[in-house]
Amino acid sequence: MTNETSAAAANTPVGLSVTEQLQHATMRIEVANDKGEITSTGTGFIFLFFNHNGHSVPAVVTNKHVLEGAKKIGLRFTLQNKSGGPDYKNHFNLVIENFEKAWLPHPDPNVDLAVIPIGHHLQDMRKLNKLPFFTSIDQKIIPTPANLKSLLPLEDVLVVGYPDGIFDSANNLPIFRRGITATPAYIDFEGAKRFLIDASIFPGSSGSPVFLYNAGSYANKDGSLAIGSRLMLLGVVYAVATHATTGDIRFVPAPTQTRQVAVSAIPNNLGVCVQSGQLLAFEQVLVDKVGFKSPDEYLQRKE
Repeated sequence: MTNETSAAAANTPVGLSVTEQLQHATMRIEVANDKGEITSTGTGFIFLFFNHNGHSVPAVVTNKHVLEGAKKIGLRFTLQNKSGGPDYKNHFNLVIENFEKAWLPHPDPNVDLAVIPIGHHLQDMRKLNKLPFFTSIDQKIIPTPANLKSLLPLEDVLVVGYPDGIFDSANNLPIFRRGITATPAYIDFEGAKRFLIDASIFPGSSGSPVFLYNAGSYANKDGSLAIGSRLMLLGVVYAVATHATTGDIRFVPAPTQTRQVAVSAIPNNLGVCVQSGQLLAFEQVLVDKVGFKSPDEYLQRKE
């Protein structure tokens, strides 16, 4: 595999606000059976691995449990208008057939993350004159250990996704939800690379990116007020905390089915998130299993 350059940066017109960019980085994932019938939905977001010196590997990040068993999936892209911006009424549904070999699981079986490399699919769309509009995120907004040390136990978070499969289908836009960190994002909850957020998580929320976003000002650890804005990718939603009728507390994968089902456990508005630093492990997977050569002078960051 040769180095793939994503057009994400070129697709982003000057003047888009931060939240406008974030809404175009996510996409609704439709999982279908052999007959093409949609069986479940989830959330994915576009991440540029190895983004350095104009080279990157574009991939859709989501949860493993969203993709396991899928025969085909659909990714709905907004297309570009004549100015290179988003044509909200014009969409293209990219269908990936024979999907079993089209995605890569996280190398740690205990981490519920997966990626779908989409560079060649984007090239195929362009050959059809279907120019996709999307924005993307990369390693630059994954907090470093120093960034994490600057955080407070309680921080505002923004979750972007498709709860209950709900989205603005006419304009192909996701749903924003606000919440707070329920446990410190910089501490491994119960010894695992995860943290909790106080936010309602529904079927379809699996794979939603969780951002720390402060516009204009934010509080420092010493109680002072910092003037400016912050944006960090803190994690990815993968599970919900529930309590059964017996009183047992469990962490279960956020469901992907949106049809009515019998309720045997009651969600308690706590989402479980994989720490975003776990995304960096996919760099070695892309080198070893896909054959990508990292750009010159790119320094792989280890968590």
